[in-house]
Amino acid sequence: MSSLATTSSASITCLRRGLVTTCRLAAIIGGLIIAALSLMTVASILGRWISSLPLVSDIAALSWIRPVTGDYEMVEMGTAIAVFLFLPYCHLRGGHVTVDLLAMRAPLGVQRFLAVLAEALFLVVSCLMTWRLYHGLLDKHRYMETSMLLGIPLWWGYVAGIIGFTLLSLVCLYRLLSSFSGDTDPSAQGDAS
Repeated sequence: MSSLATTSSASITCLRRGLVTTCRLAAIIGGLIIAALSLMTVASILGRWISSLPLVSDIAALSWIRPVTGDYEMVEMGTAIAVFLFLPYCHLRGGHVTVDLLAMRAPLGVQRFLAVLAEALFLVVSCLMTWRLYHGLLDKHRYMETSMLLGIPLWWGYVAGIIGFTLLSLVCLYRLLSSFSGDTDPSAQGDAS
C-alpha cells in the first residue's frame, strides 16, 4: 500500500512540475506578445503624430513615417491570445479573485467542499469553452474569415484560445485532484518547482 501511495505522490509531483513549466512558458509568451504590441502601438502613435505635422508631411523622404497599418487588428488578436495564455498560470497560482466572506468563517469541511465544488465547476466551464472554441475555429476556417485590413485569418486566434483553454482545463483537473487529496491550498503547489 505504501508503494502505491509513493507512486501516486511521485506522479502528482511530476504532473505538477510539468504544469508549472508549461504554464510559465505560456505566460512568458503572452507577456512577450503584450510587450511587442505595446512597442507597435507606440510606433503607430508616433507615426500618426509625426505624419500629421505640417512640415514633415511635405518632405518626400519622410513619407514612410505613418501609423502602422492594421494596428487595431493586431492589438485585438494579440491581446486575446495573451489573455488565453495567461489564464492557466493565473489559475495554477490561485490568482483568480474569490469572494469568500462567508466561507472563511465556515468549518474546514465546508471550506474543502466549496473548494472542490469551485474547482469542479471551473473544470466544466473550461472544458466547455475549449469545445466551443474548437467549433468556432472550424467555422472561421471553413468560411475563411479574415481581418479587414491585414487579411489575417481569424482562426489563428482560435488556435491560441484552444491551447490556452486546454492547458487551463489540465490545471483545473490538477487542482481538483489536489483538493481531493487533502491539500488545503492547491495554489501553493503552483509555486513549487
